[in-house]
Amino acid sequence: MKYKIFITSTAEANLSEIYRHIALDSPMAARKFIMGLRNKFKTLASMPERCPLAPEDGMDGVTIRHLLYGDYRILFSIDQGHAVILQIRHGARIR
Repeated sequence: MKYKIFITSTAEANLSEIYRHIALDSPMAARKFIMGLRNKFKTLASMPERCPLAPEDGMDGVTIRHLLYGDYRILFSIDQGHAVILQIRHGARIR
């Protein structure tokens, strides 16, 4: 089954924050990093269940999984053929 990827407005805002933070040192590195994150999202189109449950799992009754990219965690849920990107958080930030 091929899953469609949906990115919430919260996750888009996270991407913007990450970009701004990295761009303070290097706009080119920031663009490259965000492109890498977005490419990582695409891997969820096949077998998103391969990713482990996140520490945030079960909050609000939602099953939350995470996928790692560098020092960041991509938090997502799976819902009716969609992998829904909820947030992107730095790995040091839990909950």
